[in-house]
Amino acid sequence: MKLRYIYQSVLFIIGLFFILLGFVGLLLPVAPQVPFFIIGAICLMKSSNRIRDWVKQHALYKKHCQKFIEKSKLLKRILG
Repeated sequence: MKLRYIYQSVLFIIGLFFILLGFVGLLLPVAPQVPFFIIGAICLMKSSNRIRDWVKQHALYKKHCQKFIEKSKLLKRILG
């Protein structure tokens, strides 16, 4: 039980770090932002059921990502 809590906490911190790098990438033209946002979003979704449910209920996710993720076996396995 404690190990799972540590795992989720580490994923949450890593997710926030990559989201922060994504915002830095928006400001600096030499740094890419999209891969950092994607990695950050995946880490945050794996760290918390509440965040995952919020993202999956969001209109942008339903419009742009849901069909793509449902078709991809790898993404379906990663995101649950």
